[in-house]
Amino acid sequence: MAEAIRIRVKCHACGGVIEGSARYGKGHFVQEGVPFELTATGKAATGKGRQVRAEVVCICPHCTVRNKYQI
Repeated sequence: MAEAIRIRVKCHACGGVIEGSARYGKGHFVQEGVPFELTATGKAATGKGRQVRAEVVCICPHCTVRNKYQI
């Protein structure tokens, strides 16, 4: 089953808001909004179930700086 991932972060350089989303699952990765690279690093058990832990790299649409985040 695909998991919905939503990203809403601030750019490290200009402070602009970067928003994007994706559906992530077995062989399934569909992006919407800002394009970003997602590298899964594991899964975390939460009260809602298991969620994917990942490293995200996205390019700010305002200043073109590459930003790296842990989600």
